[in-house]
Amino acid sequence: MEMSKEFTSLGEGVEILENVPCDYACLPKPDHSRKGVGDVQRTSKRYHIPSTLAEVAGLTDCILAESAFNEFPHSKTIIIAEAGAKGEFTIDTICKKIDEENNIFKLPQVILDKCSVVDIDVVNDSLPDVLHKDEEDPKIVLGLKSDWHRSLIPGQSMIVHKLVSVNSGETKKKTKEVVNTLVMDTLRKMFTLFHRKLLCSQDRWKGLNMADIRTMENETKDVLDRKRGDD
Repeated sequence: MEMSKEFTSLGEGVEILENVPCDYACLPKPDHSRKGVGDVQRTSKRYHIPSTLAEVAGLTDCILAESAFNEFPHSKTIIIAEAGAKGEFTIDTICKKIDEENNIFKLPQVILDKCSVVDIDVVNDSLPDVLHKDEEDPKIVLGLKSDWHRSLIPGQSMIVHKLVSVNSGETKKKTKEVVNTLVMDTLRKMFTLFHRKLLCSQDRWKGLNMADIRTMENETKDVLDRKRGDD
C-alpha cells in the first residue's frame, strides 16, 4: 500500500479498480484440490506508467493491467500490457517454512530446466541510491547483521518463493531477450524494495485483523485517486 502511494502522482501511478472476495473458482486455473480452503481476495489495478519512463523504453501512454488473487500462503499476479505496449507476465508466490524441497512449485522437468534461481537477500542486497532510505534499511532499523540468515530455523522460519514467467510478446529473439532481462531486473529491485519495506514496518501490522486491513486498503484507494487527480 505504501509503495503504491510513493509511486503515484498526477496522471501517473496506481489505480485500484476492484478489491473483492471470491471463491477458488475465480482463479485463472482453478485448483480443485484447494476447494473449501478459504476465500480468495481478488484485486484489479491499472499502472499508469510515467511518461519519462515509458519514453526510455520507446513507449507512449503505457498502461499495465494487473489481476491479483490472494489466498495465503498462495497468491498469483497476472500483469498484461493494456495500452502502449504488448506482452504479459505472471508472478506465483508461495510462503512456506524452510525445508529441503527444491521444486516448491511442482514444475515439470522440461520447465524446471529453463528456470534460473535468483536469491534475494533483503538485508545485504543493495538498491540504487534513489530507492534507498535509512528508515527502510533492516541493518539500521532492526540492527540485523550481514550473517542474519544464520538465525533462520528450519521448520519455523519462513521463506517467500516467487515464480516469474514472462511473455514479452516479441517475436525477434534479441528483442525478446532484452525485454525479458529488463523485466527480471526491474522485478528483482521491486521485490527487494517491497520486502525491505515490509520487514521494517512489521510493527505497524501487529494486532490488526482482516477488517482493519480492508479499511486501510479502502483508504489507500481514496488516497491514490486523489494523488492521480481523479477526484
